[in-house]
Amino acid sequence: MTSSVADFHKLKQRLRLSGQIVTRTGLRIGSGGSGELDGADLPVLRDAQGYPFIPGASLKGSLRSTIEALVRGAELPRDTGLWACDPLLESYEGGACGHHAPGKRGEVDPEQHCAVCRLFGSRIVASHVRFSDALMRLPESDVIGRVPVEVRDGVAIDRDLRTVYGGQKYDFEVVSPGTCFDLEVFIENPKDWLMGLLIMGFDQIRDGFTALGGFTSRGLGRVDIVWSGAIEVSARDLLEGKPEKRLPSGDLEPRFSTFREALAARTQRRA
Repeated sequence: MTSSVADFHKLKQRLRLSGQIVTRTGLRIGSGGSGELDGADLPVLRDAQGYPFIPGASLKGSLRSTIEALVRGAELPRDTGLWACDPLLESYEGGACGHHAPGKRGEVDPEQHCAVCRLFGSRIVASHVRFSDALMRLPESDVIGRVPVEVRDGVAIDRDLRTVYGGQKYDFEVVSPGTCFDLEVFIENPKDWLMGLLIMGFDQIRDGFTALGGFTSRGLGRVDIVWSGAIEVSARDLLEGKPEKRLPSGDLEPRFSTFREALAARTQRRA
């Protein structure tokens, strides 16, 4: 029996994945303008204490676009459920999941949602995955609280002449390589084949095929994903006061393999 997409009225299980994002190259997630405490033209985004962080929305957006592209490229039969809509298409027929024709909102069937919208949500169905902001982990020995941010030089390029445009130069900040951010991902009522999609997206980031932040064509945004553990909890366990089921890092890869196998099996079946 196919499980419902909009199943938030019934909590069956919750899963929390914990880990770290470690920058391998410089990372640039811009704040949109020059700040009061820095002299760079393009500063990085910082929290109230002045430390850089990775917004959960940025991580979710990178994962979603990566998974959308892979699912579209696979060109699997639509009845496998492994297809991706165009979330920006403003039309009802063949458009974004949840987009309704005028006066027909009540006729939208969430069970017809694509795999990506089943996982990350649509205009009428909430996301099953929640990403916390990845805050920078301070080294225990770093009493002063050094901010690992570098300032680099950039120049405006004339695309036609392939030379510096008008001698224009600017400075931009990047988070230094080797910086660690704490990662937490919460999944409500996880389904194995959809979890396979999520883990596949994280694999693409870890393997360098998807970069985070801006200026990625210049070599920025390469990061590692290091999982440290997980917590599973069911509604029955919560009501009975049972302890959470904790999965150490050594047990995660076998579990992830189960998710990947469920995704692979989905490509051979019909929804």
